[in-house]
Amino acid sequence: KELIVAIKPNPYKLVCPKCGFSKVVAPKSDVLSAKDLVAMSPVCKKCGEKMERKSVDKLDSVIDSLFGMFRK
Repeated sequence: KELIVAIKPNPYKLVCPKCGFSKVVAPKSDVLSAKDLVAMSPVCKKCGEKMERKSVDKLDSVIDSLFGMFRK
């Protein structure tokens, strides 16, 4: 038998090089929904420029968690 292990993807940050808008993308599980795919869109919702993917540091993760409570 094969052993299948589902690993949750690491969060990452999308940053717009033109206007500076950024957002942290943190998939909730290894199974992605349509909502997750929209959140991962690499196009800036403010100016339409292609966003760059960056690694997330601990501060970004904490800030996104705090603001995430108010977005629901």
